[in-house]
Amino acid sequence: MRWVPAVMLGGGVGLTLFCAAGVATADAGDSTADRASADRASAGRASADRASAASAQRGPGASRNRAVVPKRASSAVSRPVTVNLPQLPATSGRSFTVSADAVTDAAQGYVDAGGDPADAPRFFFGDLAVGSLERLAAPDVTAGQIRDDLGNLTVSGYFGGVWLRDNLRPTDPVPAPPPEPVPAADLVAPADLSASALAIGMFDALAAGLTGAAASGNGWITTTAAHATVPVLLALYGYNRGYLEYLLENPPAGTPSMQDTLTCTGFLGCSSTAFPLELDTRYDAVLTNLDTPTTLGWWEMTAWSALLENATGTGRSVWQTIAGQSGFSPASYQALVDLSSAYLMVSKAAVLSAMLAAADGDTDTAAASLRLQAGLWMWSGSYFGGLASSAPVGTIPSIRT
Repeated sequence: MRWVPAVMLGGGVGLTLFCAAGVATADAGDSTADRASADRASAGRASADRASAASAQRGPGASRNRAVVPKRASSAVSRPVTVNLPQLPATSGRSFTVSADAVTDAAQGYVDAGGDPADAPRFFFGDLAVGSLERLAAPDVTAGQIRDDLGNLTVSGYFGGVWLRDNLRPTDPVPAPPPEPVPAADLVAPADLSASALAIGMFDALAAGLTGAAASGNGWITTTAAHATVPVLLALYGYNRGYLEYLLENPPAGTPSMQDTLTCTGFLGCSSTAFPLELDTRYDAVLTNLDTPTTLGWWEMTAWSALLENATGTGRSVWQTIAGQSGFSPASYQALVDLSSAYLMVSKAAVLSAMLAAADGDTDTAAASLRLQAGLWMWSGSYFGGLASSAPVGTIPSIRT
C-alpha cells in the first residue's frame, strides 16, 4: 500500500501547482540494465509511425509554413544518430530512469521516418513525449517500458520547460553552445536540492503512486484511484484549454494564425490537427455519456464537468497576464502551438479515461488511465522544474547524424 500516501500527496500538490506550470504546462518495477532491446525498439517504431503520419493528418489549415519532410522508404538507408543530453537535475527515482539508449532509439525512429534532426523541439518536446504517453496507455506495456517512458517524459518536460522559459523572454534567446555528449555512466548526478530537482522528485512520488495503483491487480483500488483523480484532471484540462485558446487568438505580429487547428464542440469535445496523436479521439465515446447520462455514475461525471468548466477562464486570464508582460516569440510560436495542443489532447484522454473507469467500473481502463496520468504528471512536473531552472539560455538536447 506504499502508493496511497504518494497519490494523496501528489494529488494535492498537482492541484496547487498546475496553474503555475501552465501547459506543456506499489512502484512501477525495478529497471534492469539488460532490459530487452525489443522494448526500446518499439519506442523507435512508434516515433517513426507518428512522424510519417503527421503531414497526412494535419489537414490544409494546419500545414501552412511547414516544410514538407520526405518520408524515408526504409530504415536500411537511415543515418545512425547520437543524442546529446545536457545534465538533468535528476536521472532516476521511484518511478523513472532516464535511459540514454531509450531516448536514442526513439530519435532513430524519428529520423528514419523523415523527421528533421535539427528540429530539436519537435522531437524532444513532442514526438518523444507523445510516443511515451501512448505506450503508457497501452494494455501490454511492461514494467521496464514504464520506467523508460517516464524517464523520456522527464527529459521532455524538463528541457521543454527550459525552452519555454527562454521563449517567454522579450527577445529570441541566443542559443547556448551544443552540449557535449554525456557518457551513460555520467548520467547519474550528485544530490541536487534545487527547485528543479525538488519539482521532479515531488512528481516522481505521484507517478510512483499512480503506477503502483495501476499495477496493484485490485480492481477496487484502480477504479477508486481513477475516480479520485477526475476533478484535478478536469481543472488541468480546462486551464490548458483556456491557455491554448488565448495562444491561438494572439499570435505574434506577422505570424500566420493557427486558430483553425483547434476545434471544440463542447468543454471536453476538442480536437486538434496541430500535432496528430491517436489519444486525441480514443475515448471520445465518453462524450455521449456526458451529454445524456443514464446512470448515477455518469450524472456525477457530468456534474464535475459543469462545475470545473470555468477553469478555462482561469487559464486564459493567467496567460493573458504572462503574455502581456513579454509576449510570445515569433520564432518559436508554431512549435509552442504544436506542443501545447499535444498536451491538451493528452489531458483530455486522461480525464475521459478516468471518467470511464469511475462511472462504469472498467478496471482495465482505470489501470491505463493511471499510467497515462503518471506520464502526464511526470511531464508536467519536470516541465515546472525546467521553468525554474538556472540552466543557461538555450540548454536543450540535440540529435546528431
